Amino acid sequence: MAASLVELSDAASVDRAARALFGSSLDTRPAVSHSAAVWRADEEEPVTSIRINEHGPKSDLDFLALHIGRARADGIIITGKILREEPTLTYDLRADPRWGDALVSWRERRWGLTDPPWLLILTSRGEIDFDHPIFHADVRPLIFTTDRAASRKLAAASCPVVADESPSIGRAIQHLQVTRGCDCVSIEAGPSTARALYERPMLVKELLLSVYLEASLDERAKGAPLVKLSEVRRLFHSETSATHRESGKHWSFHRLRR
Repeated sequence: MAASLVELSDAASVDRAARALFGSSLDTRPAVSHSAAVWRADEEEPVTSIRINEHGPKSDLDFLALHIGRARADGIIITGKILREEPTLTYDLRADPRWGDALVSWRERRWGLTDPPWLLILTSRGEIDFDHPIFHADVRPLIFTTDRAASRKLAAASCPVVADESPSIGRAIQHLQVTRGCDCVSIEAGPSTARALYERPMLVKELLLSVYLEASLDERAKGAPLVKLSEVRRLFHSETSATHRESGKHWSFHRLRR
């Protein structure tokens, strides 16, 4: 079953895969959607984020879930730390040859999106490697940073730089929505940044959560804690999910909405 979900042929096949993956159709574009992959060892403890490295569990379904979220978005937010930790990161909707052009077709036919998404890089340090692949990818990079970093370190940047007196995930979302006209913003920031999404007033409207269900996780793949699932469920009015077995390992995929 897992293998068949990632064998996509057209926009309709993406709809079917999303429905099987999350237990419901992705028939809307939320203003703010958060995508995360986590490990759940204890129901009463915050879920642990999974670091993207060679020690973490590999899942074609999690990879597809992430790209489905990207394919709906006209704005994506990451951090400078992610660029430093993931030197090969790309945003190619054809990243898996089994998808072909299906996600590109879904983006265009389902949502009418023909322009590349804005990729906002939230950074306070301003330490950006402009040789990173994302600056040569099919996205529109944008740096959102402090006044000091903008004037001192990023004066010769090859993409737009927005200097903000107090950059935060909330102000980054507002910039994409108001200044760049983004109707759907996908958050891919790490847990230390993303936790602010769940403070009041709550900004996130949808959570797409990939949960690794096995009893253990390599210590080198453990990231920072995110939130308790029990607390998150109280914040959203609906949840659908599905559990899949992939390469002998179990994952569940959740879609929570407000």
